[in-house]
Amino acid sequence: MGVLKNMRRQDVQLLALARQGDLDALCEVGQRYLQGMQGFPQYTDLGLKYLSHPALSTSERSARIIAEGLSLGDIVRRDLALVLAAAASAGSAAACLKLGVWRGLTQWDEEPALELWERAQSLGSETASRALNAYKNSDDNRLLSALTTFVEEPEIATESTVAHALCEATRAVDSALVIQRLNFAIALPLERGPELCDAICDSLVFLQRNQVSLPELDSATLHAVLEDCVARRNAEAALLLGRASCGIDTAFALSESLVPRRNLRGGTALLLRAADAGLSEAWLLLHRVHSDGQGSVANPQAALFFLEKAAASGNANAQRQLGAMILKSATGIAEQELGLHWMSQAAGQDDAIAKSLLQSFVLPVQGTDDDALHVIEELQKIDPWVAHRLRVSRHFGLTKAEATCVDVVSGVRSWGLVVSSGAADRNQRTRFGRAIPALKGQFIDSLRESAEFFRLAGEGPVLSNAEQRQRSQKLRYRLDRSGVDESMFFAQVPTSTLTSLRHGSSWAQGVRQTLRTAIAH
Repeated sequence: MGVLKNMRRQDVQLLALARQGDLDALCEVGQRYLQGMQGFPQYTDLGLKYLSHPALSTSERSARIIAEGLSLGDIVRRDLALVLAAAASAGSAAACLKLGVWRGLTQWDEEPALELWERAQSLGSETASRALNAYKNSDDNRLLSALTTFVEEPEIATESTVAHALCEATRAVDSALVIQRLNFAIALPLERGPELCDAICDSLVFLQRNQVSLPELDSATLHAVLEDCVARRNAEAALLLGRASCGIDTAFALSESLVPRRNLRGGTALLLRAADAGLSEAWLLLHRVHSDGQGSVANPQAALFFLEKAAASGNANAQRQLGAMILKSATGIAEQELGLHWMSQAAGQDDAIAKSLLQSFVLPVQGTDDDALHVIEELQKIDPWVAHRLRVSRHFGLTKAEATCVDVVSGVRSWGLVVSSGAADRNQRTRFGRAIPALKGQFIDSLRESAEFFRLAGEGPVLSNAEQRQRSQKLRYRLDRSGVDESMFFAQVPTSTLTSLRHGSSWAQGVRQTLRTAIAH
């Protein structure tokens, strides 16, 4: 109401006409608000509201007002490129100029940009003329030379426009476009304020995540951009700059192309900042730096702490490394359980190496899964106890002694099954049990179902040799009646193989190549 009181009568009447849908009034009010002219305050959003009225959807006049009244940076930020194209088609020199810049920044083919600038030149644009001259007189990267002429032009707002083009390429997950636009962002003589610096940092993060390398870019500029982002508490920038300062290359560039010299202490401080901000990769990099025995910040205890933090934060690489390290040195069932917990966490994130190592803990059984399932379904009808025992045994590769004696109720874990020492092969003197991972999610579901069955039946661990013999005979009887060989449900391996799975060092010897890869940085 305050604005209306200060307006002239004719302006109030103009507003009333616009609100009634008068086309000329809509355009006039929209233009005045857009540019803050003739007694109207500058209010861009309100101006665009009038100019975007449904009644003006095909209006060349409203398209020209928007295209000529806003900078290119504002136009693309507000997703008005279609309006800009309509104005260019209507013969607006400013629209042709701006659309040419946008096409030059966002398309591989330079011809559309040149054609638009030539049209703008024919319509009297001196700015377009300067750009075309720069293009023609350049010996190297002619488009870049042409774009450089727009850097000081307010109607282009080059810095904001380049930032938006770079963000658009990153969102499109197009590596080639990201690299092209990143080159413009670095090579053009721009101020590089927060908007553009953040766009550059986001593009570098994208390249790192997608393991894409960059052609050589100005390292001093990249370093300055990342430092600017770090100063504004950008955790991703701290991660990139921190790893480079520690001498760890990124996927897109060597560490020396991002920092002038290595600085381990400064780099670890940046990595800590990134880790505290929730970037789990930073914990893993801190582990790497502190586990380097030759480094000035080497510290085995700190290295383990950082690896545990990385694993707990959900980093699959850290979970695999931590699990492998624990399993390699395991001397008891508790350590083996912990190692399999972390290894299963990594496998749950589709870590192929973790899956391979988990497979090594499951002894092989014979026959196809379909045949085994058919036998179990038939036995479920006449003897559920046997059906559950056989299913657990096949899924987890148990020996017959283990399948007979395992206490399923107490042995269930989130990642698999623990066969206690009391249920292990009684012919062996060792009291070391065995931990076995579930290789499929459905195996865990089936295991819990079996555990619930045995719990309701009141079944516990085998307490006597007589009970063990009774269970064994029951299993053999049902298999014989079904005409099924025991190897379909019971693993049949030498005692030495079983023993090797119960000691970390023995197990590690058998999978040393895969284990070396699992622990490597």
